[in-house]
Amino acid sequence: MTHPTSRWIDLDYARLYAEEAGEGDAITMLHGFLVDSGQWDNEFTALADTHRVLRYDARGFGRSTIEPGSYAHHQDLAAVLDACGVQRTTLLACSGGAATALDFALAQPERVSALILVGPGYWGRFADSTPAARAFLQALGTFDVSGLIDSSLRAFTDGPRRAQNEVDPAARRHTEAMTTHLFKREVSYWTRAAVAQDQRTPKPSALERLHEIDVPVVLIVGSEDQIEVHQLSKELAEGLPHARMFVVHGAGHHANLEAPAQVLGIVRNALSMAALMD
Repeated sequence: MTHPTSRWIDLDYARLYAEEAGEGDAITMLHGFLVDSGQWDNEFTALADTHRVLRYDARGFGRSTIEPGSYAHHQDLAAVLDACGVQRTTLLACSGGAATALDFALAQPERVSALILVGPGYWGRFADSTPAARAFLQALGTFDVSGLIDSSLRAFTDGPRRAQNEVDPAARRHTEAMTTHLFKREVSYWTRAAVAQDQRTPKPSALERLHEIDVPVVLIVGSEDQIEVHQLSKELAEGLPHARMFVVHGAGHHANLEAPAQVLGIVRNALSMAALMD
């Protein structure tokens, strides 16, 4: 892998931290909204041998800042690609990052070669059918930091059916470190989301326009993820014209952290298929 380079990208009301490495067709990695770009440590290193890889901390996550003011995540993605000189890319995205990817694929379809979505989420679709998921939403309402960290790990890392000791310890620790950093920030995406309506989302939503997304899509969902994630994944699989879905057994919401080799294999296969169809 070529030595990674980092940069800061200045936007209205935010400064985003981005890293890139490698050469070739581009892959841009969008993390989930409980973690940061460290979610993709394994994929960033592995795929840089064959591709140009780009990852960044979304507004209010990781090292990126957030200030009061209107924004849309898919427009932030466009600004990152522009700043890095990326014209066209595959989007490898998890959870809330998948919502950004779907919105961007509709806003600028000529810039997307494929979508690979892990544990996909979309704006306003919250898990609330399990005690841990409801505890997370309750903690979010009062911004109880310790409650947010504990309930998010129980709801999304452990999942509805597993005890903590049944989860890979290293994957859980890595997730906990990123989640703790996020919720202990004085100002973050979630502190702003709790008090303001700064984020703009497209109308009609991407879920009403899935038939317009004319690129290969691979959906990856952990068997131990929340039922709402499985339901949305099925909705996407049925609504997207060129979608395939894979269930990763024994993994929760951030499936790539618990089953890195299996997910990387699916990603590499998807990239090969997309290149053949391009």
